[in-house]
Amino acid sequence: MNPKEYEVLICEHFRREGYKAETTSYTNDFGVDVFAAKGNEKIAIQAKMYGNNRKINRQMVMELHGAKDYFDCSKAIIVTDGDFLADAISVAEKLNIEILKLPSLSLPVKIIKASNNTTFEQIWEDYIIPLQGKILTRSNGNINEIVRVDWSQIERKTSNGNINLIKIEIFKLTINKLLQDGSITRDFVNQNYVGRASSGVILILAQVPFFQVSSRPAGLTYLK
Repeated sequence: MNPKEYEVLICEHFRREGYKAETTSYTNDFGVDVFAAKGNEKIAIQAKMYGNNRKINRQMVMELHGAKDYFDCSKAIIVTDGDFLADAISVAEKLNIEILKLPSLSLPVKIIKASNNTTFEQIWEDYIIPLQGKILTRSNGNINEIVRVDWSQIERKTSNGNINLIKIEIFKLTINKLLQDGSITRDFVNQNYVGRASSGVILILAQVPFFQVSSRPAGLTYLK
């Protein structure tokens, strides 16, 4: 099951509870993956299909709180098949963000497959996950070893031997912007990711055959 299918699973869960639930588009959703409504209640839902690979932190909880207010929702819920860090639970309690544990295969729901249009999930499955265990070489000769890839993050070993984690959120944002706008800059990646891992993001996504490195400005272009 991939994250988009998990969102569909969440929709089905809330529909069974009497809500009208729909997944959001990838643009301008501010981290909200599903909206559920019933009567005067409108819920902003964030899906985190991390399993045992990564724990939800307080920043994610605080971002959802802001998105809830932005969309004038009456409630916010984080739905996950994984775990929370202790401070994330404290922040959730303080901000009245609900936590729902929903295993990724808990409901016998018929998953609606994506259309033939290219999606983030298709790219991740077809081109990024297979990079696990491979060595990527930059133009200057420096290498990155892709140690592990899952639906939460990429673990890589840089040329100086350091282990570095890049969260999946920045890849999702970058890929969806590429698919929508046709190009993206390293500056955009850095502005939207605290870890400032734009060089790693560009190197990894350049392995996708229809994403090409650009130099002026530095970034990627989508070869449609």
